[in-house]
Amino acid sequence: MYLRHLRVRNVKLLRDVGIDFVDVHGNPRMWTVFVGENRLCKTTLLQTIAAAASGRDKATHIATDVIESWPDLRRSRPNGTGAKNVIGTKIDIEATFGFREGHARGAASWLTPSREPLILHSRITLDPGRSVFDGGSFFENDPDSARDPLMDARRENLAGAFVAGYGASRLLRNVGSIDTQRRSDPSVDRLRPLFGADLIGTSFVELLREDLARGFTKILQEVFVEGGLLPTVTALELRGRGGITKTSHLIDSQRFEMDVLGDDGKRIRVPATWLSQGYQSIIAWLADVVGQILLEAGELVPAAEMEGVVLVDEIDLHLHPTWQVHLIPALKKVFPRLQFIATTHSPMVLPALTADEVYLLSRDEAGSVVASRADHSPALLTGSEILESFFEIRTLYPNDLGNKASEYGRLANDPLRTNDEDQRMRALRQELATAGIEYEWEPAPREAAE
Repeated sequence: MYLRHLRVRNVKLLRDVGIDFVDVHGNPRMWTVFVGENRLCKTTLLQTIAAAASGRDKATHIATDVIESWPDLRRSRPNGTGAKNVIGTKIDIEATFGFREGHARGAASWLTPSREPLILHSRITLDPGRSVFDGGSFFENDPDSARDPLMDARRENLAGAFVAGYGASRLLRNVGSIDTQRRSDPSVDRLRPLFGADLIGTSFVELLREDLARGFTKILQEVFVEGGLLPTVTALELRGRGGITKTSHLIDSQRFEMDVLGDDGKRIRVPATWLSQGYQSIIAWLADVVGQILLEAGELVPAAEMEGVVLVDEIDLHLHPTWQVHLIPALKKVFPRLQFIATTHSPMVLPALTADEVYLLSRDEAGSVVASRADHSPALLTGSEILESFFEIRTLYPNDLGNKASEYGRLANDPLRTNDEDQRMRALRQELATAGIEYEWEPAPREAAE
């Protein structure tokens, strides 16, 4: 299942926002990244997608903790009655989904193969004073049916409508520290992390049957090591409870081999939870994606054939800029059939994206959030141009002293500076020296004007 279109009305500052998720040929776009300042509802936008993809009943379950914060507070007065829409305007979320080649992987029973592209419409609403969503879904080629296909699929946990979501809190957990019992409602569980819940991550080795657990470990090896997502990791080892004989073994049950030699001349293997937050962040959510897909499919699915929607808040979280640069190219290579919809505050991830893959969030004169496609492809811009075009930063130095240091460097390295510029350079050097900024190199000698 792939998202094709979203329209959100009256959710916080998303008073009427419509976004297309298809390319110029009408096919689902595999990457969309939202860029914008804080408080422009980037996280909320991902959460509304999750709610629309869950169907009417499940949307209430996953969004219970945030519904109270969704109404447009400019028009409301919280009445202390709990998670209810207390405004006078109805919250309205519409989404359109499509399926590759007319049906989902495995021809799930709730999907009828069609000669025409199969289009699913989902709409959920929340009336004032209520805490339970209304609405439903229908197939475009069968609009008058009394059946609600998305709600049926979620109720019965049927395959073919995979959507997972991940918030800004995502670290690995020890095998014994989370509930790894088989989940009764996986379609909800895989979206809860977007709303603050823990994710299962590498501990999926506990949830899957033996053959899938082995496949899970093999796929992670391909994703992280062979796919280049963890450039300093050379191997990984995951063991479930069957391979643990002592409580002390719990922390050592998930180990990653590093490209570092120990005193014995062998590569060092460290427990997963000893890794840096940057390592843990990317391992945790990607392992969770792989595990959730295998759990839904009930069979091994190669990474290159995995399909569905993955929502990731702050995709650059905890990653060094060098890793940020390589993250999206690696994900595009490893998961070509997964649709990623993400947010970021980092300019380092943007050069891997085209103009159509980046949406800028801003406010109009009324204070409402508007979403617009980027005017230029980040891949064709310099670093300074990306900072200015996507983050409205017109200098690398946001403080006055930094600006003066930058100006001094420009003038000092210009042998054709004028008399006025030379005097300005000397004054800047003195001011910077007073502030404790000394330069060991001398300005370039001035060349005589012809």
